[in-house]
Amino acid sequence: MTKAVFIVGNKRSGSTQLMALMNLHPQVFVSNESDIIWILYRFHHNLEITPYQWDAPTGMNATLERYTALLSREKTPLENFITLQTTIMKDGFLNLKPMQKDNLLWIGDQKPFQQIDPEIMPFLKEHFPGARYVHLIRHPFPVVKSAKVFYGDDLLWKGMSAEEILKLWTMHENWVKLEKDKQEIPILDVRYEDIISQTQHEMARIFDFLELEYDSTILRQARKSTRSTIRLHPRLPCPPETQAIMSQYGYKTQSFWLEQPGYVNSVNFFKKLKRKVTKTW
Repeated sequence: MTKAVFIVGNKRSGSTQLMALMNLHPQVFVSNESDIIWILYRFHHNLEITPYQWDAPTGMNATLERYTALLSREKTPLENFITLQTTIMKDGFLNLKPMQKDNLLWIGDQKPFQQIDPEIMPFLKEHFPGARYVHLIRHPFPVVKSAKVFYGDDLLWKGMSAEEILKLWTMHENWVKLEKDKQEIPILDVRYEDIISQTQHEMARIFDFLELEYDSTILRQARKSTRSTIRLHPRLPCPPETQAIMSQYGYKTQSFWLEQPGYVNSVNFFKKLKRKVTKTW
């Protein structure tokens, strides 16, 4: 039976990379921001399908434009989910090329905010039995920096201060904590920093969490496609609530070496050199 897998946490935390790595497995498909859960939540509650407040509407609009006709009141949310997502997989969607996977066991979408939203969680628990949740977390300082310099058509970040983005990061991580405290759903914590530095180990953990069979070929492919570069950390003032979450995952509010551009550039230079010599990051 095909089940749902949800990537949850914060945007700008490497969810696009995690999506690509999970899609290396022949029995997993994660789409690139189809907004399917938000669409189904609104559709099955007979609500107008308006943009989700914490996301740009690009994916939602593309899904509705191409696949509204596939939505059926006669189907359950899970049935609609599987119908739309398998069609999206075969057709290709946004930045994902078409895929053919005949024995899918897990289907998901890359929307970490939506899939842990307290408003939506009761809907997920009721209609997606057996779903599993991969909590992707990244140090909030690089998240803030990334959000400030790269927002594309995602106007959520435009005009926001570093403090406001950090507050948003904290809010969404608290959503994850809320569900973990309830102990009603299976959640696996995965740090972005570990994915890029220990790719094979972390992907094995994720596939084990999903009870999937895999071989070393998939893990080596994951390693080859992952750049283990490091990022410059800005230093930001952190309220106690944010610091408490950071410490839970081994993050510090100060990191001398990661605050030095010369050190970060040198490390990444040698990592690039290693790539040329060994063909792997």
